[in-house]
Amino acid sequence: MTELLGQIKVVAEVRESAQKLTEAKRIAYERWLADNDGLLKSIEEANALVSAAETNLRELTIKAYQETGNKTPAPGVGIREVTKLEYDAKEAFNWAVEHKIMLKLDTPAFEKMAKMAPETRPGFVKVHTDPQATIATDLSKILQEVE
Repeated sequence: MTELLGQIKVVAEVRESAQKLTEAKRIAYERWLADNDGLLKSIEEANALVSAAETNLRELTIKAYQETGNKTPAPGVGIREVTKLEYDAKEAFNWAVEHKIMLKLDTPAFEKMAKMAPETRPGFVKVHTDPQATIATDLSKILQEVE
């Protein structure tokens, strides 16, 4: 028991230290944000300009490709053809069931059902309970009681 109480004290102390450092980081970061507000706004504006310019360049590249069929219509740009599929998900699922391929168990849904409905739980599912240690978020109150 003494070893356990000693470890509670260790955890409380290192948590307090980590919390102080996290707070110092937060304060320093807020100060940095304030000191660099102009720079951050300039970066945001520059990124917006880059995004708009790149969108325009992509549109012009596709237009040139459609007009010429050339996949490299100019230096530095190109066309990549991407194959996309369109299908009804329900029909695809029914096809997979029929062919007994490409199926995957929805593990979270299955486990939720197995835990909540013992009467409908399949016989091959075994349930057991494992102990799991928990630690109170605030150990300072406990330390005061122990000392």
